[in-house]
Amino acid sequence: MTGGFKIGRLFGIEVRVNPTWFLILVFLTAALATGFFPSSFPGWSPNSYWAVALVASVLLFVSVLVHEFAHALVAQRQGIEVKGVTLFLLGGVASIAKDPSSPGREALMAGVGPLTSFVLGGLSLALFAYAPLPEFAAAVFLYLAIANIVLAVFNLLPGYPLDGGRVLRALLWRLSGDQRRATRGAAWTGVVFGYGFIALGLLMFFGPSGFSGLWLAVVGWFLTQASRQTLTNAELDARLDGVTAGALAHEPGRWVPPYVTVDHAADTYFAAGEDRCLPVRPQDDDRLYDGVVCVDQLERRPPQAKDLWAVRVRDVMTGAQGIIEVAPETPAAEAARLMGAEGAPAVAVVDNGRLVGLVDRATILRRVHLWQRRTSLRREPRAAA
Repeated sequence: MTGGFKIGRLFGIEVRVNPTWFLILVFLTAALATGFFPSSFPGWSPNSYWAVALVASVLLFVSVLVHEFAHALVAQRQGIEVKGVTLFLLGGVASIAKDPSSPGREALMAGVGPLTSFVLGGLSLALFAYAPLPEFAAAVFLYLAIANIVLAVFNLLPGYPLDGGRVLRALLWRLSGDQRRATRGAAWTGVVFGYGFIALGLLMFFGPSGFSGLWLAVVGWFLTQASRQTLTNAELDARLDGVTAGALAHEPGRWVPPYVTVDHAADTYFAAGEDRCLPVRPQDDDRLYDGVVCVDQLERRPPQAKDLWAVRVRDVMTGAQGIIEVAPETPAAEAARLMGAEGAPAVAVVDNGRLVGLVDRATILRRVHLWQRRTSLRREPRAAA
């Protein structure tokens, strides 16, 4: 999951907070203030329970951030670009540009996260048990010990894209020698676990556990969706095998001026061609382009614009700083993953400072459709002579 508010950079990695994170922060704080801490440490004032619960909740997400940074730093050591780390509803996610190059590296990058959580849990437990801490601080460390160990165990479940699922993929990859086959096997395991969580969560919800069961069902739903998206991406990789971004890109025959209205751009620059996205003409000679505008963006109207005729291309385009640039030899599947991870409308294919062309989702879908059609024709039985 991407998006959200940028809160800074650490070790050169951008840290973001998705708006859904605030929901779980409120939910978790309330659950701790009214459940865990009163039952474990009776006799505090209500304000104390809420204050300690808020501190514990924030520190848990600091632990999640450390968990994700462990993945990210190992990826960087392997020469893999890390786009950022985002905190969201179910914890955190590190956005990594590509998969590791070998099963061993995959297992190392996946396993370091749960290992980090186990270490954090063990340190918290040691502080709770042996350090002469005030009761409030001891309570926080007891919760962090339990939460980090549970987080580690949960992440070790063999369901992709959980860390355990990535370790399973590494094992299957090692045994079969086929990364795509291993990915599909681990992703299907994730789907099974996800549906299992949903079923168990619903049973708990209608039993004595109440909202705890509902939360487990939500986790299962997210796991199922993530696993199914992995299966879709694996299928896309297979259909784009051997295809480069340069092969899909073509030099744009039209450049859209930034100051024309969206109506004029639609009628003049998009009506006659099949291009779904076009570069916006640069105003500075030192720049390749000012941005990219796509057909669906022409239909948007900024909230402050009362008249559609007053809306210009520059008001709706994606600026050059928001466009991913790749080399012509970049695999098309990797370009597609970058678009999905960053929520970008297209990627720009650049060769030695020259804009070769754009690759958007429609271009990739046309390629996949062509692949499907060719495959279907090859499978059709030929008529007898």
